[in-house]
Amino acid sequence: MSDREFEAELTLKDRLNFPYLLANQILTFQKAILALEYSEREIRETIEGFEHMIPASWKDDQFNKDIEDAEITRKIDVRPEFCGVKPSLECCKENGLTAFKDEVILDYYAMFQACIDLLDRRGLTARRTFTEKFTGKVFKGNNVDTYDEG
Repeated sequence: MSDREFEAELTLKDRLNFPYLLANQILTFQKAILALEYSEREIRETIEGFEHMIPASWKDDQFNKDIEDAEITRKIDVRPEFCGVKPSLECCKENGLTAFKDEVILDYYAMFQACIDLLDRRGLTARRTFTEKFTGKVFKGNNVDTYDEG
């Protein structure tokens, strides 16, 4: 079989090491936090990239709820200033001026936690291996209390 025929038989799963890519994105986030010159932009882009790397088929209702909870709505005072003084709310209402504006921002650390929780629910954060251990006590008969300590 030639190399070209072998490549044609490979699936995307065989070509793309997806757990490695997710782990690399997590490490990039940790490096951004530990950097001496802390960059909020770098952290934001890392977490948004991590969230966008997760396939849509993996995202469940709990994940969507966690992402909604990561949104923070703030009221921002947008009243104009006249000679360094902002008009009162009543004055703004009388003149038809907008006093406050709602701004929605994301809590990127909560967003990152939502992604990690999603990966944990899918069983991707820990490898569980089951082992059967023998204590050295040989049981005789049907009664559990009777055993040979040999």
